[in-house]
Amino acid sequence: METIKQFFVDQYAKLHFNPVDLKGKVIIVTGSNIGIGFATVQHLLKMNPDRIVMACRNMEKAKEAISKLQNDNGVAIEAWQLDISSFESIKSFVKRYQDSSLPLHILINNAGLGGNMPFSLTKDGHETMYATNHLGTTLLTLLLLPVIRKTALENNVYPRIINLASEVHLWTNFSVKDKPNIIKAMDDPNLIVGFDRYSISKLMNVMFTKSLAKHLQDSNQAEDKKISVYSINPGMVTSDLGLKDDKSWLSKLAFKTLNTVLSYIIARTPEEGSKTTILAATSVDYGVESGIENGIYFSSCKPAKVNSLLDGEEGQALLERLWKETLQVLPVEVQDVNI
Repeated sequence: METIKQFFVDQYAKLHFNPVDLKGKVIIVTGSNIGIGFATVQHLLKMNPDRIVMACRNMEKAKEAISKLQNDNGVAIEAWQLDISSFESIKSFVKRYQDSSLPLHILINNAGLGGNMPFSLTKDGHETMYATNHLGTTLLTLLLLPVIRKTALENNVYPRIINLASEVHLWTNFSVKDKPNIIKAMDDPNLIVGFDRYSISKLMNVMFTKSLAKHLQDSNQAEDKKISVYSINPGMVTSDLGLKDDKSWLSKLAFKTLNTVLSYIIARTPEEGSKTTILAATSVDYGVESGIENGIYFSSCKPAKVNSLLDGEEGQALLERLWKETLQVLPVEVQDVNI
């Protein structure tokens, strides 16, 4: 009950971040042609980065989005093909980025799926919701890690990785944790019902963030200790409410009606919802260079508590278990990313 109460309090909170000068910075924002991602790019443009790569699945829509941006500072903006649900697309994107020799100062993992989708599998054989939100985000981040490390080392800067999570990660008991293998359980069409797939996938975003932060901190490479990784909650945002339901037409109608009402009453605009992303990605008050704990979760432009399942020794064991089981199914060798 307290979690639900806090949700409504946060939704009405006035959010704020202090703009900073991003001159010389190169930024990737995934899923940035619409909604929160597009609003994120709009905020970033006002802070004068050197370049923004809009990594999107649909190139036509991405180019259309670029044409709508107000780019008074003459920032270089490019649309690059990326389907975060496809391992092959992710590998192709990373190779292109590596071949470009561009540095990478900020990676914003915004792309993802939301709501109550019918069960389906990706071409790689994994359930689409968590494969997109968790497996895809994890693979992209790990494959880009050598570029981020090189940026930290050669430019003496402190890169950041931002993973979009959600307050709904607090609403799941993560039932698949009791199965022999979490990843295999997620791919079983009979084990998880409806919206809980989304909640679990967002919990996985928080878990990956905390695990990556620990591995970076424990690394013997000095540049790893310069990399900050945070998860954030944008809140309930109008652009995220096109939810699908795989049940009856009556359920669909009820869900659509509820979303419409909630959107009118409490949902944030994408411009407002993206402020927490911007704060975590750019604020001088945060980042390992400021002595702030790595791997934390932000909500309403401030650090917040995560699901209590991640607390203590049991929580740490759960984090490491998901980390290992995830790496077992990704097309990446640990030695290749040295993590």
